[in-house]
Amino acid sequence: MAVVATGFFDGVHLGHRKVIETLVSSARKRGEEAVVITFAQHPRTVLGQDASRLRLLTTLEERVRLIKELGADRVEVLDFTPGLASLSAADYLRDIVIGRFGGTAVVLGYDNRMGSDRLSTDGVREVALSLGLEVIRCEAEGDISSTKIRKAVEEGRLDDAELMLGRKLSQKS
Repeated sequence: MAVVATGFFDGVHLGHRKVIETLVSSARKRGEEAVVITFAQHPRTVLGQDASRLRLLTTLEERVRLIKELGADRVEVLDFTPGLASLSAADYLRDIVIGRFGGTAVVLGYDNRMGSDRLSTDGVREVALSLGLEVIRCEAEGDISSTKIRKAVEEGRLDDAELMLGRKLSQKS
């Protein structure tokens, strides 16, 4: 049995940290595992959405380390393949979150998009509840996103980037 959060989590910024802290806290209260599902490849690289311009904030190894440092019991890394990308939110929740990782609850951030149907947080909530998953919402931690952090780095606004990350940039960023 597990409480699950899923996403790419590039940068493991303050918003991601809030999701993971909510995940860990909820799992501890329930006596379950805190499981984070992330992906080896950024979805944009598989879906071909301006992938050539994408500059990641963290390597896979850094992401896994940062997530574990926040208390996650397990970090499961999936290959983001065209097959995985073709799953609807309902199929992903049923087959991966519940079927593969024993999810009983899912933690959703304020701007989750999930599945080939690109369901919003509210849509994912509806589907999750219909599948018997408890939904734990995590409100926004300011106006923070990996995209905004990448833009700050590109523009040389490293102090702004580090404020959103809640930590110093790594040497690879």
